Amino acid sequence: ITARGLPSVYLYWSTHPLPMMCPRNKHLKWLSRRTPYCNVNLAGKLLNEDGMPPRQCIVIRAEREEEIGNASAVLVESLRCRAEALAERLGLEHSDTLKASSRLATVLARRGDYAEAEPLQRRVLASYEARHGDEDLEILMEVYHLAEMLLDAGKLAEAETLSRRLLKGRERKLGVLHVLTLESVNILGLVLMWEGKLREAEPLFKRALEGRAAQLGANHADTLTSVNNLGLLLQNQGKLEEAEPLYRRDLAGCETQLGVMHPDTLTSVNNLALLLEKQGKLVEAEPLCRRALEGRETQLGVNHPATLQSVNNLAVLLEKQGRLEEAEAFYRRALAESEAQLGVMHPETMIFVNNLAGLLQNQGKLEEAEPLYRRALEGRESQLGAHHPDTLQSVNNLGLLLKTQAKLEDAEPLCRRALGGFEAQLGANHPSTLTAVHNLALLLRKQGKLEEAEPLCRRALEGRDTQLGAHHLATLDSVFNLAKLLDAKGGPLAEARSRFAIASLAARESCASPSRGG
Repeated sequence: ITARGLPSVYLYWSTHPLPMMCPRNKHLKWLSRRTPYCNVNLAGKLLNEDGMPPRQCIVIRAEREEEIGNASAVLVESLRCRAEALAERLGLEHSDTLKASSRLATVLARRGDYAEAEPLQRRVLASYEARHGDEDLEILMEVYHLAEMLLDAGKLAEAETLSRRLLKGRERKLGVLHVLTLESVNILGLVLMWEGKLREAEPLFKRALEGRAAQLGANHADTLTSVNNLGLLLQNQGKLEEAEPLYRRDLAGCETQLGVMHPDTLTSVNNLALLLEKQGKLVEAEPLCRRALEGRETQLGVNHPATLQSVNNLAVLLEKQGRLEEAEAFYRRALAESEAQLGVMHPETMIFVNNLAGLLQNQGKLEEAEPLYRRALEGRESQLGAHHPDTLQSVNNLGLLLKTQAKLEDAEPLCRRALGGFEAQLGANHPSTLTAVHNLALLLRKQGKLEEAEPLCRRALEGRDTQLGAHHLATLDSVFNLAKLLDAKGGPLAEARSRFAIASLAARESCASPSRGG
C-alpha cells in the first residue's frame, strides 16, 4: 500500500523534468493508492489542493540516479535532527516538535521501521489528546497516521478501532461528504479488506467511490484510487469478471490524467496484469508485466523498490507459464538488489526470499528451498514479530514444505501454529485462516488422522463457500478434499460421489468460461 497521507516525500533529479515520489509499497502484488505528484514548482502550490489542508514536503536533490538509493536514509536523519533540535529548543510537548516527530514516525514506518515508528507516533497522539481533550482535526490527523501505520504493520484489530474512531470524528467535524471524511472511509475499507471482512468493506469502498466522483470528478486521482481499491476488493472476493472493467477504467483514467509513464499509471498497469494472471490470461498479462517493469526502470531506476516488485511479478508470471529458469533469474535479481538496497533483513527482502523458496520447491529442489523458508521465517519473526500475518504465512509455507518432504511430525506443529495465529490475528473466517484450516486438514488426512481431519475439512468448505462463493477455485479445492476424506474413511459414499460430481462440474464450467481465460 503506497502513501495515502502526509507528508509526501519527493526525490528530485536534476537531470529529470519531474520530481520522483518515494512510494511505500508494502504489499508486493496488489497495490492500493496513493498520493499524487506534480511536475513543476516545488514551492507554494506543489502539494496544495482545493479542499485539502496545506501539505508540506521535503525535496532531496540527487545529481545522479545511483544517489536515489541513499535518499531515504538521508531523509530520516534530516527529520530526526529537526525533531531533536526542536525538542531541545521548544520542549517535547510543543506543537512544532510534535509535528516534526509525527513526520519522522511516518517516514520510519514507510521504511518498515515499525519498532521505532509506532511508539513515537503513539507518544505524539497521546500528547495531542492530553492538550486538546476532544476529537479536533489535529488529533484526528494523528489518529489517521497511527491507523495507517498499524495497518501496514499487520496490527489489524487496533487499526480497525482507530479507523472507526477517525471516520466518526471526521463525519462529525467535517460532514459525510468532505474529502477527508471520504479518505477515512477508504482507509477503514482497506483495514476491513485485509482483515478478510470483505462484505463489510464493499459498501465502504463504494461509498468512497461515489463520494469522490461527486465531489472531485470521475477522473480525479482520488476517484481513480477508489476505482482501483473497489476492483481489488472484488478480486479478493473472487469476482474477477467484475473487477476487470474497474481496473481497465482506472488504467485509462490514469493514462489520460497523468500520462502513460506516471508511477500511478504503472501501478495500474501492474494491477491489471496481475488480475489477468489470476484469470489465467497469461499471454495477455505478460506484455503488461513487462510494460510496468520497463516503465519503472525508466522512471524510478533499476534498483527502486517498486521496480523490484515488478521484477518479482514478472517472475511469478513466468513461473505460472512453466518458464522456470527464466523465472528463477528474475527472482534472484529481485532478491540480490533488495538485499543491496534495503538490507538482508528488510520485510520486502523477506518477500523475495519466500518467493524464491517457492520456485525452488516447485522445481523439486526441496533441500535448497528449506533454508530459504527458514530464513524468511526467522527474518519476519525478528522484524515483524511472531504474530504478524506475514510471519504466519512463513510458518505455513515451511510446514507445507516439510509435509512435501514427508516430515509429517515436524510439519504438524507449524500448521497448528499458523492456524492458531491466523485465528487470533485475522479471525476465524478470514481467507488466510480458512487456508490454514484446509492445510491442517490435508496434513491430518495424510497422517491417517481422519476423525480429526473431517471437521476441519467441513469447516474449510463451509467458510470458503460463505466467504468466496460456491464456484471459487479455493472452495472447489475444499470440496475435493472432503470428498477424498470421505472416500478414505469408507464412509457415506453417496456424499463423497456427490461432492466429487459437484466439484468436477463446477471446475469444468470455470475452465470453459471465456472470461477466465487460460
